Amino acid sequence: MQLTAEERQMLDGSQGDAVRLAMEILVRVGDACEARRLIPVRSAHIVLAMYKSIFDAGVEVCEKFAELGGRFVIPTTLDPSGMDTADPAGFKTPADYQAKQRRVEAAYHKMGAVPVWTCTPYFCGNLPRFGEHVGWTESSAVAYINSVLGARSNRETAIIDVCIGLTGRTMDYGLHRDENRLGTVLVRLDLGGRAMRDEEYPLLGYHLGKALGSRIGVLDGLRSDPSNEQLKALMAGAAASGSVALLHIVGVTPEASTLRQAFGGHEPQAVITVEEGDLSGVKKALTKEPGSPIDLVALGCPHYTINEIARVAALLEGRRVKPGVELWIYTTAENALLAKQMGYLDILEKGGARLTVQTCMLISPIETWGFQTIMTDSAKCAYYAPMQCHADVCLGSVEECVEAALTGIYGGGVDQ
Repeated sequence: MQLTAEERQMLDGSQGDAVRLAMEILVRVGDACEARRLIPVRSAHIVLAMYKSIFDAGVEVCEKFAELGGRFVIPTTLDPSGMDTADPAGFKTPADYQAKQRRVEAAYHKMGAVPVWTCTPYFCGNLPRFGEHVGWTESSAVAYINSVLGARSNRETAIIDVCIGLTGRTMDYGLHRDENRLGTVLVRLDLGGRAMRDEEYPLLGYHLGKALGSRIGVLDGLRSDPSNEQLKALMAGAAASGSVALLHIVGVTPEASTLRQAFGGHEPQAVITVEEGDLSGVKKALTKEPGSPIDLVALGCPHYTINEIARVAALLEGRRVKPGVELWIYTTAENALLAKQMGYLDILEKGGARLTVQTCMLISPIETWGFQTIMTDSAKCAYYAPMQCHADVCLGSVEECVEAALTGIYGGGVDQ
């Protein structure tokens, strides 16, 4: 790997032991990826942040870099915490677990991380521009910034993300290079001429993740102008069921104003047609039978925006969650504050719902509650929850989720 004079100084320890260790790791990984050089990046986002996923070894890694004097040299945000940061005890987080998560927090505070604790940092101040090189982990966030914003990041891994933040460098390979960002698979969406319904975006994402794997798809035929929230759900589903890091959406992705641009003038290597039955098939595959009892409705994977919180408040207003059922909405601390200021939190709490901040149902220890069946509107959650939460799952629209919270039963209907 060819290093600049400054990078050689980093590697020889002239900028401290933490930078030296980080550079050693980047160079070794870069050699394995056949990258010829490192490139500067403008921001980092770290997934090595939650105890449930990183365990004791991950805590020690964070503390090691901090003890060596590491300081982040670019804006570096953090993925969700392994527990609700406002009320961990209220969500039954064991004391020893809390202590280890606090050690992670302390290490990142010492290194100068931006503690947004979210899987949607692009909504919380870490917003890369079109063409900007960044070094991010969190699969759904990487898919979003590549596909919606036209920024450039590979799906980096834990520890590599810390090294990127400490050096301001990443390896020049994969989606950082023009030739690797062209579409290879044409995806024709055929829903009989109608536009996508809101609840179908996560289903489409999940289906495409399975179909594409790590290939770059070009989605044509989306007869709607998707919102940021819908695109968030689409990318989260695709990044969970497959290795999708870039999905060109014709008319949405900056690099895909036309099919020709998305493919760089080349013919697609394969063509996939997605029909309504494919979407309903995803829902059926990820869902228990209608009539299943529900004890937790979990919304906000990825984190809910204030618009999504407002929607749940409108559905719940004047109604009450059934006793014995929990309705939790996962979001950022900033959105929780907005919800309070705008009156939504009062409506939710009167209805028996709870906001939980800066964490996620998948990486917090909700198994301590003994939930049997979780209802969610997130394909990502539905995919991971059986393993991560030790519970069965039902997947539905937000309207179906609220109804399940009110009745304690998954009805199995499909909104029109």
